[in-house]
Amino acid sequence: MSCETMPEHILSGIKAIVAMKLRRKGMIQREIAKIIKSDRSIVSHYLSGRYPKRKILNVAKTIEDLPPNYGSKLIHSLTDDKNLAKNLIKELYGVKLIWNEKSCIACGSCLVCVALTLDNFKLKIDENSCYLCGSCTLQCPTNSLKFVKEE
Repeated sequence: MSCETMPEHILSGIKAIVAMKLRRKGMIQREIAKIIKSDRSIVSHYLSGRYPKRKILNVAKTIEDLPPNYGSKLIHSLTDDKNLAKNLIKELYGVKLIWNEKSCIACGSCLVCVALTLDNFKLKIDENSCYLCGSCTLQCPTNSLKFVKEE
């Protein structure tokens, strides 16, 4: 296995874990394929355990065990498709981005992200533009932006 294909293999492992989670939620292969942006035959391989290899799944499970703000950065580094990364992060970690107004000092460090705007010292999060990349959580000096589990 060459170093050039390793990111695709790791991404495949993450897709396999997400596919299994979605199946446990009762989704059918067609729905899963749309979310993880894969062919239905690949989803079938994921669900049957035929693909990917155990070592790749172990790496993917290690990523799943990371704190979401770090795991999200890693997932985004594996693909240029921001929507795919967002889908995988959302399903893998079950998180959304929240802002704590009380601890925020309105420094603007988080504004590296296009999904965030500061208006009259109030941070606004555009959930449609947020790709759950975690950049803002890592930039915030007061930890006022965090990923939290969705209800």
